[in-house]
Amino acid sequence: MTEILLAHQVDFKTWRNAAREHALAGTLPDALTWRVAQSAEDVQKALQAIPTEQTSPDHTLHLPRRLVEWILLAFQAPQPERFSALYRLLFRVVHEHLDLTTTDDDPDVRRVVALVEAVKAETERFRFEFARHFADTEQNIWIATPSAYVVEGNAAYCMARYARAWEVRTAYRSMKWDGKTLWFGRGKAESGSGSPVDWQQAGQGMWQDWPRTVLVPESEDIADTTSLTALGAEAMDCRACALWRPASRTVFGEGTAEARVMLVGEQPGDQEDLAGRPFVGPAGQVLDRALEAAGLSRSSVYVTNAVKHFRFTWRNGRRLHQKPEQESMQACQMWLDAERRLIKPALIVMMGVTAAQSLLHRPVTISRERSRIFPLVDGSQGLVTVHPSYLLRLPSEADKEREYARFVEDLRQAKLFMDSQP
Repeated sequence: MTEILLAHQVDFKTWRNAAREHALAGTLPDALTWRVAQSAEDVQKALQAIPTEQTSPDHTLHLPRRLVEWILLAFQAPQPERFSALYRLLFRVVHEHLDLTTTDDDPDVRRVVALVEAVKAETERFRFEFARHFADTEQNIWIATPSAYVVEGNAAYCMARYARAWEVRTAYRSMKWDGKTLWFGRGKAESGSGSPVDWQQAGQGMWQDWPRTVLVPESEDIADTTSLTALGAEAMDCRACALWRPASRTVFGEGTAEARVMLVGEQPGDQEDLAGRPFVGPAGQVLDRALEAAGLSRSSVYVTNAVKHFRFTWRNGRRLHQKPEQESMQACQMWLDAERRLIKPALIVMMGVTAAQSLLHRPVTISRERSRIFPLVDGSQGLVTVHPSYLLRLPSEADKEREYARFVEDLRQAKLFMDSQP
Protein backbone atom coordinates (compact mmCIF):
# COMPACT_ATOMS: atom_id res chain seq x y z
CA MET A 1 0.00 0.00 0.00
CA THR A 2 1.43 3.37 -1.06
CA GLU A 3 0.53 6.53 0.89
CA ILE A 4 0.26 9.89 -0.87
CA LEU A 5 0.70 12.79 1.54
CA LEU A 6 -0.97 16.10 0.58
CA ALA A 7 0.31 19.38 2.03
CA HIS A 8 -3.21 20.75 2.66
CA GLN A 9 -6.86 20.11 1.84
CA VAL A 10 -6.68 21.46 -1.71
CA ASP A 11 -3.10 20.51 -2.57
CA PHE A 12 -4.04 19.89 -6.17
CA LYS A 13 -0.48 19.82 -7.48
CA THR A 14 0.54 16.85 -5.35
CA TRP A 15 -2.67 14.92 -6.08
CA ARG A 16 -2.50 15.62 -9.83
CA ASN A 17 1.14 14.61 -10.16
CA ALA A 18 0.68 11.46 -8.09
CA ALA A 19 -2.53 10.49 -9.89
CA ARG A 20 -0.86 10.95 -13.27
CA GLU A 21 2.23 8.95 -12.38
CA HIS A 22 0.30 6.08 -10.82
CA ALA A 23 -2.34 5.97 -13.56
CA LEU A 24 0.38 5.78 -16.20
CA ALA A 25 2.11 3.05 -14.20
CA GLY A 26 -1.16 1.13 -13.88
CA THR A 27 -1.32 1.33 -10.08
CA LEU A 28 -4.67 -0.04 -8.95
CA PRO A 29 -6.87 2.35 -6.91
CA ASP A 30 -6.92 0.03 -3.88
CA ALA A 31 -3.13 0.13 -3.76
CA LEU A 32 -3.09 3.84 -2.86
CA THR A 33 -4.07 5.77 0.25
CA TRP A 34 -4.36 9.56 0.44
CA ARG A 35 -3.74 11.63 3.56
CA VAL A 36 -3.67 15.37 4.33
CA ALA A 37 -0.73 16.63 6.40
CA GLN A 38 -1.57 17.22 10.06
CA SER A 39 1.69 18.79 11.28
CA ALA A 40 4.44 21.11 10.11
CA GLU A 41 6.68 18.09 9.66
CA ASP A 42 4.02 16.46 7.49
CA VAL A 43 3.75 19.61 5.37
CA GLN A 44 7.50 19.72 4.76
CA LYS A 45 7.52 16.02 3.92
CA ALA A 46 4.67 16.54 1.44
CA LEU A 47 6.36 19.50 -0.23
CA GLN A 48 9.65 17.62 -0.59
CA ALA A 49 7.84 14.68 -2.17
CA ILE A 50 6.27 16.72 -4.98
CA PRO A 51 7.89 15.41 -8.17
CA THR A 52 9.29 17.63 -10.86
CA GLU A 53 6.73 18.39 -13.57
CA GLN A 54 7.13 16.05 -16.52
CA THR A 55 6.72 17.52 -20.00
CA SER A 56 7.42 14.39 -22.00
CA PRO A 57 4.50 13.04 -24.04
CA ASP A 58 5.04 9.76 -22.22
CA HIS A 59 3.98 11.49 -18.98
CA THR A 60 0.78 13.09 -20.28
CA LEU A 61 -2.76 11.97 -19.65
CA HIS A 62 -5.41 12.98 -22.15
CA LEU A 63 -8.59 13.21 -20.10
CA PRO A 64 -12.10 14.16 -21.20
CA ARG A 65 -13.05 17.71 -20.35
CA ARG A 66 -15.99 16.56 -18.26
CA LEU A 67 -13.69 14.56 -15.99
CA VAL A 68 -11.30 17.50 -15.56
CA GLU A 69 -14.21 19.77 -14.58
CA TRP A 70 -15.48 17.18 -12.10
CA ILE A 71 -12.04 16.78 -10.54
CA LEU A 72 -11.57 20.52 -10.05
CA LEU A 73 -14.92 20.83 -8.29
CA ALA A 74 -15.06 17.57 -6.31
CA PHE A 75 -11.53 18.17 -5.04
CA GLN A 76 -13.01 20.91 -2.81
CA ALA A 77 -15.56 18.61 -1.13
CA PRO A 78 -15.18 18.01 2.62
CA GLN A 79 -15.26 14.20 2.41
CA PRO A 80 -11.80 12.65 2.99
CA GLU A 81 -12.60 9.86 0.52
CA ARG A 82 -12.77 12.35 -2.38
CA PHE A 83 -9.10 11.81 -3.28
CA SER A 84 -9.47 8.06 -3.72
CA ALA A 85 -12.88 8.41 -5.42
CA LEU A 86 -11.41 10.79 -8.01
CA TYR A 87 -8.39 8.59 -8.66
CA ARG A 88 -10.60 5.53 -9.04
CA LEU A 89 -12.72 7.29 -11.66
CA LEU A 90 -9.63 8.63 -13.46
CA PHE A 91 -8.07 5.16 -13.47
CA ARG A 92 -11.19 3.62 -15.00
CA VAL A 93 -11.39 6.31 -17.69
CA VAL A 94 -7.74 5.71 -18.63
CA HIS A 95 -7.61 1.91 -18.42
CA GLU A 96 -11.23 0.83 -18.94
CA HIS A 97 -12.14 3.63 -21.35
CA LEU A 98 -15.18 4.46 -19.24
CA ASP A 99 -17.54 6.77 -21.16
CA LEU A 100 -18.74 9.45 -18.74
CA THR A 101 -21.58 10.49 -21.05
CA THR A 102 -23.34 7.11 -20.89
CA THR A 103 -22.65 5.84 -17.37
CA ASP A 104 -25.01 7.82 -15.13
CA ASP A 105 -25.84 4.66 -13.15
CA ASP A 106 -22.22 3.73 -12.49
CA PRO A 107 -21.55 3.89 -8.71
CA ASP A 108 -18.18 5.62 -9.11
CA VAL A 109 -19.70 8.22 -11.42
CA ARG A 110 -22.65 8.80 -9.07
CA ARG A 111 -20.30 9.23 -6.12
CA VAL A 112 -18.21 11.89 -7.86
CA VAL A 113 -21.21 13.69 -9.36
CA ALA A 114 -22.74 13.96 -5.88
CA LEU A 115 -19.55 15.62 -4.64
CA VAL A 116 -19.55 17.97 -7.64
CA GLU A 117 -23.14 19.09 -7.12
CA ALA A 118 -22.59 19.69 -3.41
CA VAL A 119 -19.51 21.84 -4.09
CA LYS A 120 -21.36 23.80 -6.78
CA ALA A 121 -24.13 24.61 -4.33
CA GLU A 122 -21.67 25.63 -1.62
CA THR A 123 -19.68 27.73 -4.09
CA GLU A 124 -22.80 29.66 -5.10
CA ARG A 125 -23.65 30.27 -1.45
CA PHE A 126 -20.09 31.35 -0.62
CA ARG A 127 -20.00 33.79 -3.54
CA PHE A 128 -23.37 35.28 -2.74
CA GLU A 129 -22.48 35.84 0.93
CA PHE A 130 -19.06 37.24 0.01
CA ALA A 131 -20.58 39.75 -2.41
CA ARG A 132 -23.38 40.69 -0.02
CA HIS A 133 -21.01 41.21 2.90
CA PHE A 134 -18.64 43.57 1.10
CA ALA A 135 -21.49 45.37 -0.67
CA ASP A 136 -23.29 46.07 2.61
CA THR A 137 -20.36 47.06 4.82
CA GLU A 138 -17.17 49.10 4.69
CA GLN A 139 -15.37 46.48 6.80
CA ASN A 140 -12.68 44.59 4.92
CA ILE A 141 -12.86 41.33 6.91
CA TRP A 142 -15.46 38.58 6.48
CA ILE A 143 -15.75 35.64 8.88
CA ALA A 144 -17.13 32.82 6.70
CA THR A 145 -18.34 29.32 7.51
CA PRO A 146 -18.20 27.31 4.26
CA SER A 147 -19.20 23.67 4.45
CA ALA A 148 -16.55 22.69 1.88
CA TYR A 149 -12.97 23.70 1.05
CA VAL A 150 -14.02 26.39 -1.43
CA VAL A 151 -11.95 29.40 -0.32
CA GLU A 152 -8.92 28.86 -2.53
CA GLY A 153 -10.98 27.79 -5.52
CA ASN A 154 -12.86 31.07 -5.43
CA ALA A 155 -9.86 33.34 -5.00
CA ALA A 156 -10.01 34.47 -8.63
CA TYR A 157 -13.71 35.22 -8.29
CA CYS A 158 -13.18 37.22 -5.08
CA MET A 159 -10.37 39.29 -6.62
CA ALA A 160 -12.53 40.01 -9.66
CA ARG A 161 -15.64 40.86 -7.63
CA TYR A 162 -13.93 43.43 -5.40
CA ALA A 163 -10.62 44.94 -6.42
CA ARG A 164 -10.30 46.76 -3.08
CA ALA A 165 -8.49 45.11 -0.18
CA TRP A 166 -10.38 42.41 1.72
CA GLU A 167 -9.78 39.43 3.98
CA VAL A 168 -11.70 36.16 4.38
CA ARG A 169 -11.31 34.03 7.49
CA THR A 170 -12.66 30.51 7.90
CA ALA A 171 -11.93 27.65 10.27
CA TYR A 172 -9.53 25.95 7.86
CA ARG A 173 -8.14 28.82 5.79
CA SER A 174 -7.51 32.58 5.77
CA MET A 175 -7.19 34.49 2.53
CA LYS A 176 -6.48 38.16 1.88
CA TRP A 177 -6.10 40.46 -1.11
CA ASP A 178 -4.29 43.78 -0.74
CA GLY A 179 -5.22 45.03 -4.20
CA LYS A 180 -2.04 43.65 -5.79
CA THR A 181 -1.11 40.36 -4.15
CA LEU A 182 -3.09 37.33 -2.95
CA TRP A 183 -2.10 35.68 0.34
CA PHE A 184 -3.13 32.46 2.09
CA GLY A 185 -2.74 31.51 5.73
CA ARG A 186 -3.93 29.09 8.37
CA GLY A 187 -7.53 29.27 9.51
CA LYS A 188 -8.87 29.79 13.00
CA ALA A 189 -8.97 26.07 13.76
CA GLU A 190 -5.32 25.61 12.77
CA SER A 191 -3.78 28.78 14.20
CA GLY A 192 -6.06 29.23 17.21
CA SER A 193 -8.16 32.29 17.94
CA GLY A 194 -6.04 35.33 18.60
CA SER A 195 -2.90 33.83 17.04
CA PRO A 196 -1.31 35.83 14.21
CA VAL A 197 -1.75 34.38 10.74
CA ASP A 198 1.42 33.19 9.03
CA TRP A 199 0.70 34.55 5.54
CA GLN A 200 2.22 33.00 2.42
CA GLN A 201 2.00 34.55 -1.02
CA ALA A 202 -0.09 32.66 -3.55
CA GLY A 203 2.05 30.98 -6.19
CA GLN A 204 4.89 30.26 -3.79
CA GLY A 205 5.73 27.29 -1.57
CA MET A 206 2.70 25.16 -0.83
CA TRP A 207 0.44 27.55 -2.76
CA GLN A 208 1.77 26.87 -6.24
CA ASP A 209 -1.44 25.24 -7.44
CA TRP A 210 -5.01 24.69 -6.31
CA PRO A 211 -8.29 24.00 -8.13
CA ARG A 212 -9.73 27.18 -9.68
CA THR A 213 -13.51 27.21 -9.77
CA VAL A 214 -15.41 28.65 -12.72
CA LEU A 215 -19.20 28.47 -12.74
CA VAL A 216 -20.10 29.62 -16.24
CA PRO A 217 -23.60 31.09 -16.03
CA GLU A 218 -26.42 29.89 -18.26
CA SER A 219 -29.18 32.20 -19.49
CA GLU A 220 -31.85 30.13 -17.72
CA ASP A 221 -29.97 30.52 -14.41
CA ILE A 222 -29.82 34.28 -14.88
CA ALA A 223 -33.55 34.41 -15.51
CA ASP A 224 -34.13 32.91 -12.05
CA THR A 225 -31.84 35.32 -10.21
CA THR A 226 -33.75 37.52 -7.77
CA SER A 227 -31.19 40.08 -6.52
CA LEU A 228 -28.57 42.40 -7.97
CA THR A 229 -25.98 40.97 -5.58
CA ALA A 230 -26.52 37.44 -6.87
CA LEU A 231 -26.65 38.67 -10.47
CA GLY A 232 -23.33 40.48 -10.11
CA ALA A 233 -21.80 37.38 -8.55
CA GLU A 234 -22.91 35.23 -11.49
CA ALA A 235 -21.50 37.72 -14.00
CA MET A 236 -17.95 37.38 -12.65
CA ASP A 237 -17.47 34.06 -14.48
CA CYS A 238 -19.09 35.14 -17.75
CA ARG A 239 -17.43 33.54 -20.78
CA ALA A 240 -20.11 34.48 -23.33
CA CYS A 241 -17.63 36.34 -25.55
CA ALA A 242 -13.85 36.53 -25.94
CA LEU A 243 -13.42 39.77 -23.96
CA TRP A 244 -13.10 37.93 -20.63
CA ARG A 245 -9.62 36.71 -21.56
CA PRO A 246 -7.69 40.00 -21.86
CA ALA A 247 -9.81 41.98 -19.37
CA SER A 248 -9.01 41.92 -15.65
CA ARG A 249 -12.57 41.28 -14.54
CA THR A 250 -16.26 41.67 -15.26
CA VAL A 251 -17.34 45.20 -14.32
CA PHE A 252 -20.97 44.95 -13.31
CA GLY A 253 -23.50 47.70 -12.68
CA GLU A 254 -23.65 49.64 -9.44
CA GLY A 255 -26.39 51.40 -7.53
CA THR A 256 -29.56 50.90 -5.57
CA ALA A 257 -32.13 48.33 -6.68
CA GLU A 258 -34.80 50.97 -6.00
CA ALA A 259 -33.33 53.39 -8.55
CA ARG A 260 -35.93 54.84 -10.91
CA VAL A 261 -33.28 56.11 -13.32
CA MET A 262 -30.87 53.69 -14.99
CA LEU A 263 -27.83 55.12 -16.80
CA VAL A 264 -26.28 52.86 -19.45
CA GLY A 265 -22.87 53.51 -20.99
CA GLU A 266 -20.75 51.62 -23.49
CA GLN A 267 -18.15 49.50 -21.66
CA PRO A 268 -15.71 49.85 -18.75
CA GLY A 269 -12.46 51.68 -19.41
CA ASP A 270 -8.94 51.07 -18.13
CA GLN A 271 -9.54 52.42 -14.62
CA GLU A 272 -12.91 50.70 -14.32
CA ASP A 273 -11.33 47.39 -15.34
CA LEU A 274 -8.72 47.76 -12.62
CA ALA A 275 -11.12 48.96 -9.92
CA GLY A 276 -14.00 46.64 -10.78
CA ARG A 277 -16.53 49.51 -10.66
CA PRO A 278 -18.28 51.41 -13.47
CA PHE A 279 -17.55 55.07 -14.24
CA VAL A 280 -14.67 55.72 -11.83
CA GLY A 281 -12.24 57.13 -14.42
CA PRO A 282 -12.19 60.54 -16.16
CA ALA A 283 -15.55 59.95 -17.88
CA GLY A 284 -17.03 58.97 -14.53
CA GLN A 285 -15.83 62.20 -12.98
CA VAL A 286 -17.54 64.15 -15.75
CA LEU A 287 -20.71 62.12 -15.19
CA ASP A 288 -20.73 62.73 -11.44
CA ARG A 289 -20.27 66.48 -11.94
CA ALA A 290 -23.05 66.61 -14.54
CA LEU A 291 -25.43 64.60 -12.36
CA GLU A 292 -24.90 67.03 -9.50
CA ALA A 293 -25.45 70.02 -11.79
CA ALA A 294 -28.70 68.45 -13.00
CA GLY A 295 -30.00 67.87 -9.47
CA LEU A 296 -29.36 64.13 -9.43
CA SER A 297 -26.88 62.10 -7.40
CA ARG A 298 -24.87 59.00 -8.13
CA SER A 299 -26.34 57.30 -5.07
CA SER A 300 -29.91 57.66 -6.35
CA VAL A 301 -29.36 56.13 -9.81
CA TYR A 302 -28.17 52.79 -11.17
CA VAL A 303 -25.13 52.97 -13.46
CA THR A 304 -24.05 50.17 -15.78
CA ASN A 305 -22.64 49.45 -19.23
CA ALA A 306 -23.99 47.64 -22.27
CA VAL A 307 -20.76 45.56 -22.36
CA LYS A 308 -19.26 44.37 -19.07
CA HIS A 309 -15.63 43.75 -20.11
CA PHE A 310 -12.97 46.21 -21.25
CA ARG A 311 -11.95 45.89 -24.91
CA PHE A 312 -8.58 47.47 -25.58
CA THR A 313 -5.39 47.38 -27.62
CA TRP A 314 -1.85 47.80 -26.31
CA ARG A 315 0.08 50.80 -27.58
CA ASN A 316 3.34 52.10 -26.10
CA GLY A 317 2.73 50.15 -22.90
CA ARG A 318 -0.79 51.52 -22.42
CA ARG A 319 -4.21 49.94 -22.79
CA LEU A 320 -6.21 52.04 -25.24
CA HIS A 321 -9.98 51.76 -25.54
CA GLN A 322 -11.49 49.97 -28.53
CA LYS A 323 -15.17 50.07 -29.43
CA PRO A 324 -16.84 46.75 -28.52
CA GLU A 325 -17.90 44.49 -31.36
CA GLN A 326 -21.45 43.39 -32.07
CA GLU A 327 -20.66 39.91 -30.74
CA SER A 328 -19.87 41.33 -27.30
CA MET A 329 -22.93 43.55 -27.31
CA GLN A 330 -25.13 40.55 -28.07
CA ALA A 331 -23.38 38.38 -25.49
CA CYS A 332 -23.90 40.97 -22.75
CA GLN A 333 -27.53 41.52 -23.65
CA MET A 334 -28.60 38.91 -21.10
CA TRP A 335 -26.95 40.88 -18.28
CA LEU A 336 -28.46 44.19 -19.35
CA ASP A 337 -31.90 42.58 -19.66
CA ALA A 338 -31.54 41.02 -16.21
CA GLU A 339 -30.55 44.35 -14.66
CA ARG A 340 -33.61 45.98 -16.19
CA ARG A 341 -35.82 43.15 -14.93
CA LEU A 342 -34.62 43.52 -11.34
CA ILE A 343 -34.50 47.33 -11.16
CA LYS A 344 -37.59 48.12 -13.23
CA PRO A 345 -36.44 51.70 -13.95
CA ALA A 346 -39.01 54.28 -15.01
CA LEU A 347 -36.41 55.96 -17.22
CA ILE A 348 -33.31 54.60 -18.98
CA VAL A 349 -30.69 57.15 -20.07
CA MET A 350 -28.67 55.72 -22.97
CA MET A 351 -25.25 57.37 -23.11
CA GLY A 352 -23.68 56.86 -26.52
CA VAL A 353 -24.36 54.78 -29.62
CA THR A 354 -23.44 51.39 -28.13
CA ALA A 355 -25.84 51.82 -25.22
CA ALA A 356 -28.66 53.05 -27.45
CA GLN A 357 -28.23 50.23 -29.98
CA SER A 358 -28.12 47.61 -27.21
CA LEU A 359 -31.40 48.84 -25.77
CA LEU A 360 -33.27 49.84 -28.92
CA HIS A 361 -32.01 46.97 -31.13
CA ARG A 362 -31.65 49.16 -34.21
CA PRO A 363 -29.14 51.58 -35.75
CA VAL A 364 -29.01 54.86 -33.84
CA THR A 365 -27.77 58.34 -34.74
CA ILE A 366 -27.22 60.33 -31.55
CA SER A 367 -27.91 63.72 -33.12
CA ARG A 368 -31.27 62.50 -34.42
CA GLU A 369 -32.43 60.72 -31.26
CA ARG A 370 -30.96 62.97 -28.60
CA SER A 371 -32.69 65.01 -25.88
CA ARG A 372 -36.22 63.64 -26.08
CA ILE A 373 -38.00 61.21 -23.82
CA PHE A 374 -39.84 58.41 -25.62
CA PRO A 375 -41.56 55.13 -24.64
CA LEU A 376 -39.78 51.77 -24.70
CA VAL A 377 -41.42 48.45 -25.44
CA ASP A 378 -41.38 47.30 -21.80
CA GLY A 379 -43.39 50.31 -20.63
CA SER A 380 -40.45 52.35 -19.33
CA GLN A 381 -39.19 55.54 -20.96
CA GLY A 382 -35.90 56.20 -22.77
CA LEU A 383 -33.61 59.18 -23.26
CA VAL A 384 -30.61 59.18 -25.62
CA THR A 385 -27.61 61.43 -24.98
CA VAL A 386 -23.86 61.44 -25.53
CA HIS A 387 -21.37 59.38 -23.57
CA PRO A 388 -19.40 61.56 -21.11
CA SER A 389 -16.13 60.40 -22.69
CA TYR A 390 -17.23 62.25 -25.85
CA LEU A 391 -16.91 65.51 -23.92
CA LEU A 392 -13.29 64.69 -23.06
CA ARG A 393 -12.35 64.16 -26.70
CA LEU A 394 -13.58 67.51 -28.00
CA PRO A 395 -10.76 69.65 -29.42
CA SER A 396 -11.39 73.04 -27.80
CA GLU A 397 -12.46 74.32 -24.41
CA ALA A 398 -15.34 76.21 -26.02
CA ASP A 399 -16.65 72.99 -27.57
CA LYS A 400 -16.28 71.17 -24.27
CA GLU A 401 -18.20 73.83 -22.35
CA ARG A 402 -21.01 73.97 -24.91
CA GLU A 403 -21.47 70.20 -25.15
CA TYR A 404 -21.15 69.73 -21.39
CA ALA A 405 -24.01 72.20 -20.92
CA ARG A 406 -26.12 70.17 -23.37
CA PHE A 407 -25.27 66.98 -21.51
CA VAL A 408 -26.33 68.55 -18.21
CA GLU A 409 -29.55 69.71 -19.82
CA ASP A 410 -30.29 66.14 -20.98
CA LEU A 411 -29.79 64.88 -17.43
CA ARG A 412 -31.94 67.73 -16.15
CA GLN A 413 -34.71 66.46 -18.42
CA ALA A 414 -34.40 63.12 -16.68
CA LYS A 415 -34.68 64.85 -13.30
CA LEU A 416 -37.78 66.83 -14.35
CA PHE A 417 -39.40 63.71 -15.76
CA MET A 418 -38.83 61.79 -12.54
CA ASP A 419 -40.14 64.71 -10.44
CA SER A 420 -43.34 64.63 -12.49
CA GLN A 421 -43.98 60.96 -11.81
CA PRO A 422 -46.30 59.95 -8.95
